[in-house]
Amino acid sequence: MKRLLTLTLAILLCLTTFAGCNTPQTPQTPDDTNTPEPPEDVIDDYDNENEIEIGGEQPEAGSEHTNTVGKFVAKDKTYDYQGNNVTILTLENHSEANCTVTIHAKFLNAYGIVLKTETQSFEGFPAGWQNYFVFIPEMKYDTMEYTLDVKQYTGEMYFSSISGYVLGKIYEAKWCVPQALAHGDYEKYSVIASKFDAVEMPKTPYYKRLVSVIFDNTGEIAVIHTQHGSFSCEYGEEGYYNVLVYAPPVLTKEPLDWPEELDGGVTGIVGVRQAEMIE
Repeated sequence: MKRLLTLTLAILLCLTTFAGCNTPQTPQTPDDTNTPEPPEDVIDDYDNENEIEIGGEQPEAGSEHTNTVGKFVAKDKTYDYQGNNVTILTLENHSEANCTVTIHAKFLNAYGIVLKTETQSFEGFPAGWQNYFVFIPEMKYDTMEYTLDVKQYTGEMYFSSISGYVLGKIYEAKWCVPQALAHGDYEKYSVIASKFDAVEMPKTPYYKRLVSVIFDNTGEIAVIHTQHGSFSCEYGEEGYYNVLVYAPPVLTKEPLDWPEELDGGVTGIVGVRQAEMIE
């Protein structure tokens, strides 16, 4: 069995909840025939940013260790979303090694009482890679504290330093919508949808869980969507998938009068999670 060089890093961050505003960007008008560029971070006003130095110990003779030298950069921001709070934690591996990262999060009230805990991890986090971890405890909280546990990973790698998804466009379409399906209505109605293009997303022996976050042109979260499935070509050879962004309260098949906050300058991110193994 391969041995892991354990590097335990602990940081406590107190996150204050406030409504941030990203700088609006121009509306997406992509050429779908072009290969998407590597994912770039569209969150430009994080609450906190921390550089976490990591250092390796001298490997034992004959072991499969290598020294882990470098740092992780952790950036976080807390949002208001549907009456609760959501924290997005961005991790960047600036070290020279592939790692397994585990995040132990605690959500506290104003008196420091722990209301809830959650753990997220990623095995085989490539050197030079960035990934988003979205914490949705479905409640209000005053602060979040978390610790990072980083272990060097020497197993098979599936992701590269540029693996990810890029928001290609936001567009109007006719879709079946959940509120209609709940009543047995399979008609297609006018909606606003988004298309995410894949960049070097691999096939793996486990199912994926993609957490997509769409930001409106004020920088607030418009919608969070969790996508399940395997890392295959299930979304077509083009390597993309679509996410529902908006359906009007009163469904219609007519062209939509777009909400002002979605009419240009919309951005989005995708966090990649590992789920159960494929049988």
